Amino acid sequence: MTWLTPLVGGIVLLSIIPPLVALYFLRLKRSQRLIPSTLLWKRATEDIRANSPFQRLRSSLLLWVQILIIVLIGLALMQPQIDAGRRTGGKTVLLIDNSSSMNSVDTEEKVTRLDEAKRLAKERIEELHGGGMFGGLPGEVMVIAFNENPEVRTPFTDSRSQAIAAIDSIMPSDARSLIGPALELSRAYATVVDPENMDRSMIESAALELYSDGRVGDLSENVLQGGEVIDYRMVGELDSSNVSIRALAADRPYDKPGMVQVFATFQNSGDESVSAFVQLSIDGGVRSITPEPIDIPAAGVVGDEWVPGGRQLAFAPFEMERGAVIEVEILYEDSHMTDNVGALILPPARKLKVALVGRNSFEVAELLKSLSLSSLDVLSPDDFMSMANTDSYDRYDLFVLVDAALDNLPPGRYLSFGKTPPVDDLSEFGDPVEGAIVIRSKDEHPVLRYVNLDGLFVNSLNKVVLSGTAKSLAEGAAGPMIMEIDRGDLQMIHVAFDPLDSNWPIERSWANFVANAVEYLGSLTDAIAQSGRSPGETFQVQIPQNALDLKMTLSDGQVFTVDSPSSGMLSWGPARTAGLYELSWSLPGGTEREKKLFAVNQMDPDEARIAAVRDITFGIEDIQGRVSGTGVQWSGLWPWLLGVVLALSMVEWWLWQRQAGTG
Repeated sequence: MTWLTPLVGGIVLLSIIPPLVALYFLRLKRSQRLIPSTLLWKRATEDIRANSPFQRLRSSLLLWVQILIIVLIGLALMQPQIDAGRRTGGKTVLLIDNSSSMNSVDTEEKVTRLDEAKRLAKERIEELHGGGMFGGLPGEVMVIAFNENPEVRTPFTDSRSQAIAAIDSIMPSDARSLIGPALELSRAYATVVDPENMDRSMIESAALELYSDGRVGDLSENVLQGGEVIDYRMVGELDSSNVSIRALAADRPYDKPGMVQVFATFQNSGDESVSAFVQLSIDGGVRSITPEPIDIPAAGVVGDEWVPGGRQLAFAPFEMERGAVIEVEILYEDSHMTDNVGALILPPARKLKVALVGRNSFEVAELLKSLSLSSLDVLSPDDFMSMANTDSYDRYDLFVLVDAALDNLPPGRYLSFGKTPPVDDLSEFGDPVEGAIVIRSKDEHPVLRYVNLDGLFVNSLNKVVLSGTAKSLAEGAAGPMIMEIDRGDLQMIHVAFDPLDSNWPIERSWANFVANAVEYLGSLTDAIAQSGRSPGETFQVQIPQNALDLKMTLSDGQVFTVDSPSSGMLSWGPARTAGLYELSWSLPGGTEREKKLFAVNQMDPDEARIAAVRDITFGIEDIQGRVSGTGVQWSGLWPWLLGVVLALSMVEWWLWQRQAGTG
């Protein structure tokens, strides 16, 4: 119980009750009698004049009813409210999870969890607005749909219809669930700036209502601030299980580019093992189905950590020179079918066009000639800059820089040795270090596959500081020795020393490194398409600068017109759902539209674990979720007190009429 305005009610009680009692003290109770003359009552009239103004208070039911009425009015003015875990009035933020796991169908009504969450949220809006005087103040409501890219469906509003329309407008997505960005949005809208001092601001406390299955990746990383409170409405079943595709890849062997082999990894988040057939399709047509069901083991606990069951599968190699859309599907029905299918875009077999820029290093040139390239051209730094200024550099798939002194680098893919290239992510400082060896390296990276750097000795190493997207692949005591940059429009592998200033050319790892780097960088765009993109990602793709009439066809068939980028690098997204996306355009004088396909797959292991969570940890607070039909709300008692006052007023009127009629 809480009292909003106790002082007002107390003042009213002290102002009215004492005068009321005093009136009853002063009131004389006389019986009316008809007499022929007052002469015989002279003694009585003298008694009246001598009567004391205060006499002993006689008990009166009417007095007690009137006092009770005044007390109830005073209590109503104090505005008592019962706090039972939910509140009305003030600011309320409805956080509705529309991540991938919310597309699961395991509710009693056989609708998705998102549909159930939207139904509960609309019931809450009706609850806030539909109670009239006895339901409390509706306050202001904000609706936020959140995954890793939250959306404010409506800012704070006291309109019932606007809030319900905002909830109805929430669309499903296949992105992962993160609540941190949504909280930042809600607090930004709740921030009130002092108009007299623009440097001062405050965040109004809000009641947060979370509608989710509890599978939110960053709950423990966020804490409530100020007067925030949170109410968790759980949707979904606690024992739901799911099988999914965890990873998907296709590989063309370097010595047999016309052959393709597909690899898949499966995950089981349930408590029981699952046996299912797996289907491989090419361009929509079924190519093969496993002859027997594959067994995917159940999830379990190792130590204190939950571990999903897993199974890997390698399909038999097959010949495929052209590009194709490859799909793998688990033929098994569960509550969450989105992640039962995975797709990748297989690029056609092709050979690379490579340009060697800078010093014509014999070791580098001969090694490049030994690779299966379409062409190898040698350019001077001046020739390269002249070509870059005319935008004709895109006829090469890869540039290999050897001690090349360049003013700037246009977008593209680069393998660089020696001089630090002019990119913002790399900064050279100090004098070179003499005598460097590799201390640690990321052997799992494709560029360092089968590359043993233990015997590498560098006479002179440039000292480089990394920033932005740059990351170290191999480093020594003085800093990075081999590094990677991947910022969408520019991909680079940079080696911070000249190979001739080391013993690397006589090491076996030298040939493996260059071959790996050329293959990795030359097919980097295709490799991204093969591994697939994740829902919530933004597409970065190089297109011809003279492309016209760009259109993006979504996985659900919707078509959107895309503005042509001035730089030739298109950025589009984020992709909302899993599936195939098609970007198409026309070229001047062309008769057919060019197109590029993208595969978007939901392979997040956390989203694949769809069993709902009853108890969540929000920061350091443990919060128990409520399901439909449980819990009560904040309720103001003053309307009920006024209702009792009205009833007592009728009783008081009846008592007064009765006394007046019989007095």
